[in-house]
Amino acid sequence: MKKHTFLDLFKTRVLITRTLNIMYNWLVIVMVYYGLSLSTSDLGIDPYIAFMLSGLIEIPAYIISILAIDYFGRRIILSIVMITGGVACFLTIFFEPGIIRLIVAMIGKFGLTSAFGIVYIYSAELFPTPVRSAGMGLASMSGRLGSIVSPFALYMKQWWEPLPLVLFSSMSLSGGLLCLLLPETMGKKLPETMQEGKEIGLKEHEKTKEDYSAVERS
Repeated sequence: MKKHTFLDLFKTRVLITRTLNIMYNWLVIVMVYYGLSLSTSDLGIDPYIAFMLSGLIEIPAYIISILAIDYFGRRIILSIVMITGGVACFLTIFFEPGIIRLIVAMIGKFGLTSAFGIVYIYSAELFPTPVRSAGMGLASMSGRLGSIVSPFALYMKQWWEPLPLVLFSSMSLSGGLLCLLLPETMGKKLPETMQEGKEIGLKEHEKTKEDYSAVERS
């Protein structure tokens, strides 16, 4: 039996573009998530209350997002929450510190928290079984790079006050648009071979779980 490594994810154009897309989205989500979490003291209210609200908003974000992806699909919901987070980051620039800025920032945190929960599930469903662990490792590594860069991105406000939010916004928007290029996995059989991993998302190869069950029974 051939032993597969993470290098197998970079042997075909389909898997290369898909892997890089996933890695970029992980980097963006983790970077912006921590950036928003670390900047709660700039919202214009008591920093302890702001931090508490930033944590509380994660509860409905995870619950709603996990329920939504089973009804509307992984790809579209991930795209919506990332774009929502990006727009909220950009709009935050135009509000003075206070309640309005807090509300807009919490909308952004809601979006990125939702994306954080979704991307774990979505990524695991996209990688074929032989390299799923390796793929998730690469994706998680990209996320860790995002968490490292995030605090330094916040220091960019020394050059121009809105610069960190502009960066977070543009990256979140680009990630939300790029994930639309990924195939939908809701209701699809997990890719068990490298070939199935390449074919997932192609119309002529898409089969629901019921389709595969019918084939197996016959």
